[in-house]
Amino acid sequence: MKIPHRILLRSCLPALCLTAFGGCANFVETKAITTFTEALQKENLDELKGSTSSRFGNKALRVPEAVDDFAILRLPKGDLEITDVNEIDKDTKEVTAKFGKSTQKFRYLLVRNPDTRKWVVDDVLIRKKKDGITSTKPVTELMDLVTRVREFLVAWDTGVRGQMLEVATPEFGETLSQLPRGYLAKLAQRAIGDRAEDLKFRPEAQLDEDVAVVRLPRRSGQMIISFQKMGGEWLISDLAVESKRDKDHIPSVRQLATALNSAVNFLKAYNKGDKDGLKDVCLKSFYQGSLVPANLETVSLPDPEQAVDTFQIKLHTGLADFVVPHGQELVKINLDRIEGEDSDTPVKFLVSDVTLYELEGNQEKRLSAMFLSHAIVDIFAEGLVTRDQNTLRLTSTPDFQERVWKKLNESELLDLEMPEIETAVPKVMTTVFMGAVTEVTVQQGTRALVYVLRDEGGALLVDDVLMPVISRPNSLKQTLEITIPVRRFAAAVSTSDLTRLPLISSKDFCLSVWHSCERIPEIGVKPSEHFELPLTTLQVKSDRAVAVLGDDRYGARVLLVKENDNYVIDDVLLISGPEARQRIELKNALRLELSRFRGNGRGQAAASLEAPLVTSPSLQNAVGPTR
Repeated sequence: MKIPHRILLRSCLPALCLTAFGGCANFVETKAITTFTEALQKENLDELKGSTSSRFGNKALRVPEAVDDFAILRLPKGDLEITDVNEIDKDTKEVTAKFGKSTQKFRYLLVRNPDTRKWVVDDVLIRKKKDGITSTKPVTELMDLVTRVREFLVAWDTGVRGQMLEVATPEFGETLSQLPRGYLAKLAQRAIGDRAEDLKFRPEAQLDEDVAVVRLPRRSGQMIISFQKMGGEWLISDLAVESKRDKDHIPSVRQLATALNSAVNFLKAYNKGDKDGLKDVCLKSFYQGSLVPANLETVSLPDPEQAVDTFQIKLHTGLADFVVPHGQELVKINLDRIEGEDSDTPVKFLVSDVTLYELEGNQEKRLSAMFLSHAIVDIFAEGLVTRDQNTLRLTSTPDFQERVWKKLNESELLDLEMPEIETAVPKVMTTVFMGAVTEVTVQQGTRALVYVLRDEGGALLVDDVLMPVISRPNSLKQTLEITIPVRRFAAAVSTSDLTRLPLISSKDFCLSVWHSCERIPEIGVKPSEHFELPLTTLQVKSDRAVAVLGDDRYGARVLLVKENDNYVIDDVLLISGPEARQRIELKNALRLELSRFRGNGRGQAAASLEAPLVTSPSLQNAVGPTR
């Protein structure tokens, strides 16, 4: 019997459905998934958009390169087999499928297009296992993140400020927004500018609920981009650059931008003389100790607008350096990293000092030392003029204190002669830095003086004052060290103070004279009168010194020796004229007079006093003729 065609077709249709699509029950699911996978294989963006939901398109297909980026996800190809369908509601289904001979299963979320009423792909859930941990990630989230990476690269490549801030978190965007336009563009160029054109765009992403990390190859390393999900979109919270070249390594672009902001704001405030502005970007110690008392106009630093093309900045452990050429110098701004009090408080970078390096020399100058040195010079100079003992001690090195200032009482300091130190405010002419030593040349009255400062455990203190003199050392410290015992000896002789004279005389002087005295013998002249003249010549050699008061016609030549690190008087030649008989050696004269008192023969003693008392070659020849 012949069967009608329509009856035969009706009876065979189920078999055909089973053969072609794995059963008519899965026809719509199979068609939706197959259309999606074929569009992927053809890399046809329009067909992909037609086979997916609007949500899928907005998150995963919003840039033309999205078709290429799907290759990163390695979505399956081959013959489709539906293994399970879960109808969530009348317009939503979850379909489990596998492809070809693979046993791996994928879950597709299908939704009904509200306009066409066709079933389309709304998402694909991919299971991944890494380090023993299995996770399931939606394709839309992965593609949304990959697309955000592309948008980030475009924004930072073009340097368009608005676009750069748009893809950043509010905190990161706030830091970037504070940078002047040129600095922001250069920061972006340094962060992403090393990408090679021949490198394929192959980001590696790790996602969690609201955070993600994407690694992107560079020519000499890789970028590590940190994302945070806010308001349903991925935003960049930071960026790191790992490079084989140390100069290109950036542990945190966000921290680098923070340090850069501080350096730029420091230069802005400095050039305006805005000390309140400097307070906000400097360490308290640097601000109060160096900048507050300083005249900022005395040291020039580059204008930040002029430095934008030449600056370099680098992060180190716990600090950062901002370096820029300025005239014949290289300026380095040192910034210390200050951690926040808690996790919600951002890291800050504050200026701790500024160092200036000569491009054609070896001089290295710290701004703190320059300003502090000028302030210390002013304070010390005022202490010298006013003879303020406390000021001189507080602003002097331990060596200067021990050799000079601690040996003087207030009355001695007031009477101390320092004719080269004029009553005038020193005007700084030049400052020379030599490691721990700083030399400040000033014009003080009519004289040019050099104040020598030394770093003592972080404190800058005056170690000496160099003076323009002849016939004696130009060191104030050495001059005073020798002058003090001479003046004390003169005072003790004038008052016949036999308790003080042994303290400032040599062992030989004490044994041969002072220990045998009950009073100072008369020798025919008054020694104290010879000490009233000013110091004209001073020569120092090894542990001996000769100080000349007055000249060849009248004065004294004092021989000092060093005992127990202190200069003491060993003898004095009293000068009453140019001839030998007009000169008396004090120690020998006193010893002879003491011998006469002891009864050793009055005639012998008298004869000795009448003869020229110039028997000490060392005292006579220690220096040439006095002036």
